[in-house]
Amino acid sequence: MIDRRAELGLWLGRLETILIERGVLNEDGEVACDAGSRSPRDVEEALDGFIENPVEFVGLLKICRDAREGRPLSPAVLMAAHLMTKEILLALQEAIGAGR
Repeated sequence: MIDRRAELGLWLGRLETILIERGVLNEDGEVACDAGSRSPRDVEEALDGFIENPVEFVGLLKICRDAREGRPLSPAVLMAAHLMTKEILLALQEAIGAGR
């Protein structure tokens, strides 16, 4: 059986690293932009249809961090965060790989 919390924790670490490198998050893991700001172009293009602006990461990151820290989450929320994080991470990794 898949340990979704553990997997989500690993993916969250990778996602945070990418977002920090791209300037979407600061070194403390908080959104580095204002609500009206746009993501860097490569992030924006990779996440078209997933996330419209950096502030939208706040909710997903909070859920992922709650899962990593063992806080209670409904199965539906955990499953949705698991799927969304996987898709976002794959899209970003693909975009970064294509940009090298």
